[in-house]
Amino acid sequence: MADEPVPRELIVATGEVALSVREWGGSGRPILCLHGLASNARWWDAVAGYLSPPHRVLAVDLRGHGRSDRPERGYGFPEVTGDLTVLISQLELSRPLVVGHSWGASVALWLAGALEDVAGVVCVDGGAGDLRSVFGPSWQVARERMRPPRLEHLDQDRVRHFVATSAISQEIGLEAATEAMMGNFERDAEGWLQPRLDLERHLEIAKALYELDQEELWRRVSCPVLFVMAGGANRAAKAVDLERACRVLAGPAQAQFIDGQHDLPLQHPLAVAEAVAHFAAGLPLGPPSRG
Repeated sequence: MADEPVPRELIVATGEVALSVREWGGSGRPILCLHGLASNARWWDAVAGYLSPPHRVLAVDLRGHGRSDRPERGYGFPEVTGDLTVLISQLELSRPLVVGHSWGASVALWLAGALEDVAGVVCVDGGAGDLRSVFGPSWQVARERMRPPRLEHLDQDRVRHFVATSAISQEIGLEAATEAMMGNFERDAEGWLQPRLDLERHLEIAKALYELDQEELWRRVSCPVLFVMAGGANRAAKAVDLERACRVLAGPAQAQFIDGQHDLPLQHPLAVAEAVAHFAAGLPLGPPSRG
């Protein structure tokens, strides 16, 4: 994009951890963007570039990810959303729209269920599926299927090659997509790339996500919700999940598909941004209704 806005980088201390935040200025409604498991805030750069201005867009490295602190424990939904509650207060984000991708979509829903001030939630290819039907009926079975692949002798050239041969670079370009992907890694003592989120913490988050009672969570969310789902693989199954989610959610809900793969914020940021902007325009600006 021409004249793409440059984000301001912030560190927000929540009490237990310091969170790294990328902020694109604007006077409109604040939009808080949450990445997926083992990802990072750079996933939202292109989407934010389309939304700001007018919106004030913030993308945060959730605890254990990106440049944020990595505590030894505490990666369940209460801890992760507790960080965000403090962040919203400290940055004075009034009536934010919270946008989450994959695991971040479930985090966004949990946050909305706990924090009345959330104006709305956009779930990008997440927040609607039943992981038990995908990964198995028990955590012992699912644990092995949800374990991330072991990466050996990984360097930036291999990351760049992966990006160049995948769909995620088609719209934003090779350099931007590679930078976003590199935010998932750090160098070890020998110079090889290793995931910033280590295996133990990865599996702690995966277990919390696997054990999440989706229907109970949906019943706690009374603000408007938009599901923006990847319409490639498993579209029919996703449609069934979406019908159930929209029926159970306590507040108004709607869904749409974008043709593409799971990483929509990288692959199709303009389409994601357009969906978010249209949804944001329909949200009330004032305080939440109290019945």
